[in-house]
Formats: sequence, structure tokens, C-alpha cells
Amino acid sequence: MALDSIHTVIHHLEQQPRWRGRGQFRQVLNQWTAVVGEGVARQAAPVRLDQDVLHVAVVNPMWAQTLTLERLRILAKLNDRLHLDLRDIRFSSGDWYRHNKAAQTGQSGPAPATRPPDLPEWLRQHPCFEPRTIPRGQQRPSTAEESFERWAGMTQQLAAQQPLCPQCRCHCPVGELKRWGRCCICAVQGLKGPVGRHSV
Repeated sequence: MALDSIHTVIHHLEQQPRWRGRGQFRQVLNQWTAVVGEGVARQAAPVRLDQDVLHVAVVNPMWAQTLTLERLRILAKLNDRLHLDLRDIRFSSGDWYRHNKAAQTGQSGPAPATRPPDLPEWLRQHPCFEPRTIPRGQQRPSTAEESFERWAGMTQQLAAQQPLCPQCRCHCPVGELKRWGRCCICAVQGLKGPVGRHSV
């Protein structure tokens, strides 16, 4: 009896209905860089194929928005090149950090609740970022009411420690005062004329 190569065995497995999705996902992975280009491939990586919807992890929300606007073109290229029938593509920056964290720690599930979350650099640099708003508790709230109470208490504590906006006298993050000299709401209200396609 002759032995088949591993590629032949995998190919036969992927023809079975249960495994067809995995085979399609492998095809997408193999051709992703060729379809989107090297620059985009460094910022976005397919993580799963679920009911003909391709889920792609992206490095930050700006890339998610940009690629969402381009998704129909990318979808058409993938379907044409690979002879697939994908229905949609969904981009998520959350998948990027979950996927990379699981790969680094060798685990397949979410990070342990006892460790503080690793925050992306773009979030740390945002003027509204307040490190004290990141929950450090070891136990997740079990009900919506408990979650709301925790959020409300944390918001009140944070507001008591924040400086006041010189214009509206409301509490605001220090980063907003450093960037605009006032809170973000007053900064937006101070804009004159059209911004993009919308007027403020």
C-alpha cells in the first residue's frame, strides 16, 4: 500500500463538508498578501472564516475603518482569485490584540483576568486617555447592574481628581487640556465652518 503525501491527505480532508471552511481559510491565508499588498498585510491578518464571512484582525481602529471602506473591492478580488463565495469581510482591532496575545503566551483563550490589560500605543497617545479608567479588578461583574455601578463609581472618583475645563467648568482629562486648552466638547463647539462633509 502506497503512502500519500501530507498535502494529498490535507487536500482530501478539505474536500469534506466539515473541513471545507478550513480549506478555504487556508487558501485566503496563502493569498492574502498577494490580494491586499505587503503594506496592508503587515497591518491586517485574517484570523477566521465563519459562515462565509472572513474576520480580519487589524492593528488599530483607523485601519479597520479604512479597510471597511475597501472591503467590497478586497472581497471581489478574493472571490475572483480563489473561486470562493465569501459574503463579507469584518475588520476588528480587538482581534489583533487577542490573536497576538494568544500567540505570544501560547494560549487559545482570553488573557487571565488577574493581569492588567496590555494597551495599544495609539490608545495611550489619545488625548482623552485616562489610565485610571482601565478596570483593574480581578473579578468581572456578574450582572448589568453591577457593571453599571462599578462604572458609575469609577467615573465619580475619576471626575473628583480631574481638572475643570476653563470654558464650561466640567471635569475633563488632562490630555484634552494639554492638547486644546479646554475639553473636547468645547473644542468641537469652537470650530467654525464645515468639517469634512458635515457642519459643526
